Amino acid sequence: KTSSTYETALLETTLHKIGALLQVGFGEAGTEIIRQNMGHGGNLNPLIAGRKMTGIFGFCDIRQFTDATECLQEEVMVFVNRIGEIVHEATHQYSGAANKNIGDAFLLVWKFDDRTPNLYEELC
Repeated sequence: KTSSTYETALLETTLHKIGALLQVGFGEAGTEIIRQNMGHGGNLNPLIAGRKMTGIFGFCDIRQFTDATECLQEEVMVFVNRIGEIVHEATHQYSGAANKNIGDAFLLVWKFDDRTPNLYEELC
């Protein structure tokens, strides 16, 4: 590979990673706001008109996390990441999205829209 090809691939990989980190950091709602801002020349406009959404929010936290932290010590992050992976996979399996991860807690959302007209029946 030439040097310029390598640099382009490295830049592309870096941009994908930054995008993924922004998605995790801002959640699904924040990602949509960023997408709309980027579509308008990249200038940040926090006053872009929103839209009404209907959905179900779920909150999940790790029971007795303080005790787990004391037992696992430096391995606690591996534990939290594994639990997070399970929670995220289950949420996505049922047409939801993980909105925020805050320490030992997870905020999840199931939105009702044109793509999921029967979501309520599927979840019940």
